Amino acid sequence: MKQSSENYLRLKEIRRWFGTTLGRHTLASEQALLDHLLPGYFGYHLLGLTTADGADGESLLASSPINQKAVMGLMPGDTGGFLGQVDQLPFSDDVLDVVLLHHVLEFLENPQAALREIVRTSLPSGHLVVVGFNPHSSWGIWRQAARFRGRAPWTGAFIRPGRLLDWLTLLNFRIERADYMNYRLPVARLAGEPRRDYSQGISRYANWPFGAIYVIVARKQVGMLTPIRPVWKQRSAFGPLTVVRPTGASANTANRDIAYNPGPGKPAPDE
Repeated sequence: MKQSSENYLRLKEIRRWFGTTLGRHTLASEQALLDHLLPGYFGYHLLGLTTADGADGESLLASSPINQKAVMGLMPGDTGGFLGQVDQLPFSDDVLDVVLLHHVLEFLENPQAALREIVRTSLPSGHLVVVGFNPHSSWGIWRQAARFRGRAPWTGAFIRPGRLLDWLTLLNFRIERADYMNYRLPVARLAGEPRRDYSQGISRYANWPFGAIYVIVARKQVGMLTPIRPVWKQRSAFGPLTVVRPTGASANTANRDIAYNPGPGKPAPDE
């Protein structure tokens, strides 16, 4: 499924927004939380899917201890190792240990198709880290008034955390944690100084679900095998009975008894 021209435009707008004062502040806050989370997840392959530009996208993954890290380009002209579509990842099944989705789902026409691809390519017990804009926040209220101006990030479809949790649960992911941050209004002069240390700021001590940004970590579950009981053939307790032909004298007596059966009350010939 190729990205539409409208979708490319939305991706370009959000990428440009990350270069603004408010965007840089938001990116620094997200970087601080990811620096706190990613060192706890191990494996061999980490894939980053982000709307930030190449250098910032690679920086988001820097704290991970995984050696093989890659940021997939989403649009022509992106710098990086390769270019791909989020809903058609160029990987075989069950190969990725960690996947980072950084503000990607909000700007896709079919976010559920992208999640299904991540399910396909993630290893059993692999982790998915989703960074998104929270509609249940001051930013969500602001978006209702600003989205018609055609500017990022308000042109994105902010996904409710509860809805995302439902999608992930249906796709056999177990939710491990949900963190919220950024409780200020989306105004650059009110954003304050960027915090690159997650141990600072209100987000570290109060994880209220109306922060402008959420980070959800989920783990792919291994499918449970349903035991099949064997169907045993029903047999008689003693098995089929067989008649053994008698031999010798007993054979003659048996044959005589069988040949002459006088019936009840009548003597046998030798009586």
